[in-house]
Amino acid sequence: MQSSLTRASVLVLCAGVSLLAACSDGTGPNASGEVGLGFQLATSQSGASAPSAPGTATGTGVAQVSTTPAGLSITSGTDAIVITRAQVVVRDVTLKSAAATCVDDDDDDDDKSSSSRSGTRSSKDDDDDDDDCPSIRVGPYLVNIPVSGADGGRVAVMVPEGTYSSVRLSVHKVSSSDSADLAFRQANPDFRNISIRLEGTYNTQPFTFVSDVNAKLEMPLTAPVVIGKGGDNVTVTIDMKDWFTKPTGGLYSPGAANTSGFVQAKIQNNIRNTFRAFRDKNRDGRDDDR
Repeated sequence: MQSSLTRASVLVLCAGVSLLAACSDGTGPNASGEVGLGFQLATSQSGASAPSAPGTATGTGVAQVSTTPAGLSITSGTDAIVITRAQVVVRDVTLKSAAATCVDDDDDDDDKSSSSRSGTRSSKDDDDDDDDCPSIRVGPYLVNIPVSGADGGRVAVMVPEGTYSSVRLSVHKVSSSDSADLAFRQANPDFRNISIRLEGTYNTQPFTFVSDVNAKLEMPLTAPVVIGKGGDNVTVTIDMKDWFTKPTGGLYSPGAANTSGFVQAKIQNNIRNTFRAFRDKNRDGRDDDR
């Protein structure tokens, strides 16, 4: 089993795309099916049913999003953000079975530090977690999300046949000192001590937005995904318009969020609530079960 996981991990790394893990019900798989996992930016509207032209008022707390040749356009009130590049660091992406008892492995940075200090974890704990939820662990990995709203790089991974009810992943702040992040830091020097990087314009002025948000997320699927011999696709969408929309109308300046304060805290909290996962057989960013 260990050698099989190792070979699979190497294949995923060589593919240079996303990452995926699978939870079983603890009985051990007898067969496997293929799952494709990808990341996209959400392009659904919020509030008004039709988008307004940039620079025109759209109403209190309402944001509109659309794809343009320049990138992902977000407008609210007289404010306009165009995102021309979107990058997120993720790791430990896992499909969770509805029947599984998948023990939280507590391996993000904060949890590892606290566990080490308290002495509450051991190799035995890690072994138990793997028995409850065997997984292919790859990462951290840099996801370049197409700003056009198109389907991005998608990895195909064999997982045990079964019914899966949610997707787990960690948005991962790359440590400047952790040896586990060394290879990633060397390959991606712009990501030291951050997890998210956006480039674009705010009211026509260029900005670079970075965030050090570090969060474990579990995203229930709108309907369980049944993996069999035919395989299936799952898409994770990120609704970036909700990162920057002010409740009273208009948009927060992404550049202002690089400095500690209310705007930064508000956007970081918004980030944690804007990831969604769903079955996406046609890889078109549309929930097949709605």
